Amino acid sequence: MSRRTNLPSSLGPDFSVGEAIEAGATRNRLDANDLVSPFWGARSRHRTELRPLNETVAERFERAHREFVALCTSYVPIAPDGFRFSHVTAARLFHIPLPARLRSRAGLDVAVPVGRQYPRRVGVIGHRVPGPLGDRVVDGLPVLHPERVWFQLAPALTIDEMVVAGDHLVRRKRAASSIPLLTSALAAAGGFTGVGKARTALLAVRPGTDSPRESEVRLSIVRAGLPKPVIGYAVRDDGGFFIGTPDLAYVAEKIAIEYQGKHHQTDDGTYEDDIIRRQLFVAAGWHVILVTKAHAVQYTVGRVREALAQRGAP
Repeated sequence: MSRRTNLPSSLGPDFSVGEAIEAGATRNRLDANDLVSPFWGARSRHRTELRPLNETVAERFERAHREFVALCTSYVPIAPDGFRFSHVTAARLFHIPLPARLRSRAGLDVAVPVGRQYPRRVGVIGHRVPGPLGDRVVDGLPVLHPERVWFQLAPALTIDEMVVAGDHLVRRKRAASSIPLLTSALAAAGGFTGVGKARTALLAVRPGTDSPRESEVRLSIVRAGLPKPVIGYAVRDDGGFFIGTPDLAYVAEKIAIEYQGKHHQTDDGTYEDDIIRRQLFVAAGWHVILVTKAHAVQYTVGRVREALAQRGAP
């Protein structure tokens, strides 16, 4: 069996066929099974990750994101000049929460300026977008600005899904945008498909959230006609000691609503901290409502309504 020749040292982990041939690689070498062809005219070295036996949900999502970034990176050597990833692809790179119907959609969204030819290739969805494309980079990849990406999702998302996506962009930690930026960008965008939906959703977007599920709980409470809960309220006891910041709060009634993700139940340290924190809330006179993924919307809304009534809310 003949020994496989080394690839030219000038080639990185992702490269185009033309680049490789120009560097001295042969066609036979480029067809070897240690390389994959994610797109016509492109080659990548194998980067398959082995799935751990006891992989958690969070680890699975992280691994899937790394694989998605690797796919996007493998397209760059054959991408048109000045391109940006856009729409659903950019949303995934920004970690914007998307429904499963969009997360599982095949094809990378690639945008070029108006006047340029659509990127046409199997596995690529081409777009032409007006105005400057910006210089935003995520995971080493060029993307449109998050405000524009949010607008581009409007035709494919419901209003509530747009609110959840907007909440993520202006979240408490590592926010990618802000309410003023979304507002000014929407005003400058003019007309586009879904503009009415985006305007309606923006009215309900709130900064300071921590998770998509927290946003969904807030929306279900408001949709039921209950008062809007406060986000990011710092609870202190009578001595001024900081206790914590509940996900949602009714300050006057001292009601704290906490979403409990799976890690709250499976991580021993988090579980213990939650118990102590809950006890401190109660000692300070607060009523705590815990919400999990398994709780139906009607059940959660009913508990909030009952707590508000018991605490004298109108």
